[in-house]
Parts: sequence; C-alpha cells; structure tokens
Amino acid sequence: MIYQRGWLQIGVIIVLVISGGIGYAHGEWGVMQKQDPEIRDYFSIAFIGSKEGWVVGSSVFDMDYPGFIGHTKDGGRTWSKAEVDVNKNLSAVYFYDKKHGWAIGAEGTIVATKDGGKRWDIQTSKVGNDLYSVFFVSPTNGFAVGMGETILQTTNGGNTWKILRGGQAGSGVGEDDTSVFNGVQFVDESTGWVVGVRLSPRTGGQDGLIQKTVDGGANWIDQPTHIEDILKDVFFVNASTGWAVGENGVILHTTNGGDSWESQNSGTQEHLLSVQFASDTVGWAVGGDFGVTAIIHTTDGGKTWQQQELSDPGAAKVPVKDIFVRGDRAWVTGNNGLVMQYR
Repeated sequence: MIYQRGWLQIGVIIVLVISGGIGYAHGEWGVMQKQDPEIRDYFSIAFIGSKEGWVVGSSVFDMDYPGFIGHTKDGGRTWSKAEVDVNKNLSAVYFYDKKHGWAIGAEGTIVATKDGGKRWDIQTSKVGNDLYSVFFVSPTNGFAVGMGETILQTTNGGNTWKILRGGQAGSGVGEDDTSVFNGVQFVDESTGWVVGVRLSPRTGGQDGLIQKTVDGGANWIDQPTHIEDILKDVFFVNASTGWAVGENGVILHTTNGGDSWESQNSGTQEHLLSVQFASDTVGWAVGGDFGVTAIIHTTDGGKTWQQQELSDPGAAKVPVKDIFVRGDRAWVTGNNGLVMQYR
C-alpha cells in the first residue's frame, strides 16, 4: 500500500520529521509541461514513484476514442499515450501500487491494468452514469462513485462490479431527491466516506453531502455539513482526521471521523476540486475557474491556508483539476495538459 492515495507512508513521515515541514513550506511550483502537444485535457494524476506517473482525461479532437491515458517516466515532462482505445472521457485515475491501476469516466467507463500499464482492459460497470471518483483499499477491493447516487464495489479487482446504490440515470422528470457523489475515500476495508451534493427538484435547493460507512459500503449514514455548496473531494489521513473541499472555496474539517465538521477559512472564493495531505498538518487544496488557478497550502492542519503564487503567468490562468502528493513532492494537473510539480 505504498502508492495509494489516502494512506500515510513511513517515508513521508520521516521526511516531515527531519524537515519539520520546512521542505514543503519553502518549496515552489515548477511547470513540467505547459501544454499537451496533441491538445488534451488532463483531469486526474497519480504517481507511483518520483519519476513515473499517470494522467487521464480527454483527447479533444479524437471523436472516436476521446478517453486519454498518459504515462510519464521523467517526472511529468513528457507523456506518452497508453495503448488502449477508450470511447469516453476519463475523469479519475487511481493506482494502488506499481502494478494495479484503474481509470473511470463518462457513462460508467472503467479501464484497469494489472501489469503497471503495459496492458489496459475495459471493465464492465453495469451502469451508464458518469463516474467521478475511484478508490481501492487493496488490489481487489475498490469503490467507484458518480451521478445518480451511484456507488459501485468490486472485490476481485474489477473483474466484476456490484451496484451498492443508485446506478440509474436520472430521467429529468419527477420530484424525487437525488445525489451526486464526487469523491470517495476509505481508510480500511470497513470505513469510508463519499462527498457530493443532494439535489431536491421539488424545492430547487441543494445541500452539501457527506456520508460515511463503517461496514464496507453496505450502509451509509449522513453526516451534517450545514452548507449548500457542492463538495468535490474528500481526504482522510486516519480514521479521525479529514477534510472535504468544494465550490466557493469551501473547506470542511473533522477530527472525530465526521461526526461533526467545521468550516476552515480557505482565503479564496474559487471552486476547490481536489485536496490531499502529506500528514495531519501539511496539505494542499486546488481548483480555480475562468482563467484563474487556485492552489492553497497549509502547514498547520488547515488553521491557516495560504495562496501559492506561480511564477509562470500562463500557468496561473489554468484551472487545476487534481493534486497528488507523494513523499516530499506534489503534482497538479489541469486543462490543456498542464502539469506542475512542487518540490
């Protein structure tokens, strides 16, 4: 479980103890790739080492196979397209370790590799809903979530997927409430969270949504948010301490497993799309919209957040879609194939 998003590694803890967080506090963002040469958008990023990583997204001008999986061996400076044809846009990528990875996307699309990306296979999700987030707690046990209250689970690496909830596309009529799940994370086989929004056609209203399971996804319990903003991502460093981020700069924080959530002052009104922490004190949240990049950083668990400035004026105008933290480095990615590294 060295490379999976959401778990602290021994190496990370050692770096933070030695540096006291100084390496993070005084690092800077450097542009690895300013634009994809084939005009692709990158929506999600994951690294399995200091040099090797993956992105997924959309090949804007490929009408037949717009789903893009990219691979780098030089820290993100150059990317090669994986040898797989995917006929839908991809929204998220997740690697449990060097060999086992998954990518998900539009209309229930799931593709997976068991050999470190040498081969990618299409998996059957049994749903037609867009999927937005994927997380695995082992090479075999994983979850994917998305539109229409959809929560999927596999216990065999994705050879088969079971619909735990939802899975039916909205008809556009009726008065029943519905939910959209934008983020999912587990801290062990039993305990996990989903975040998103609950929509009420009857009232035209919405509520920020957080739900928790303690039985491996069989049952989910609402946790209070007291906000209307859509939540986009969730990250826990352990079973007690976590953060959720969303539109209008919203950041929620819990120290009791989500029994209660408190707002943190992000210092921005930009939409926050992704959050990740290297420890219980050092973390980032990223996003932006309409020509603005938002990257905020904390070294005190979110008590204070600071906007990080970018020296490249072009990069400072590209919304960031995702962040991935590994060891003493972090990577972000966004529209037009932008990739930046913090070190």
